[in-house]
Amino acid sequence: MEKEKLNLSSWLKLYTSEFKRINWPSRKDIIKETISVIVISLIFGAIVIGYDYIIRFVYNLLLNLIG
Repeated sequence: MEKEKLNLSSWLKLYTSEFKRINWPSRKDIIKETISVIVISLIFGAIVIGYDYIIRFVYNLLLNLIG
């Protein structure tokens, strides 16, 4: 079965009908999700920095014991 070629008018009608079916989030939802992403990113960053300092401390401690 061959696909039908759409002319510009048909394509625009199809596009606008699909565009209307999109369920857009509300402004309140977007703000809540953005804040969640920022908070989780900050927590994850703090965990990574904490592990970095711990590993660096243990590494330097081992180097001082050896040398």
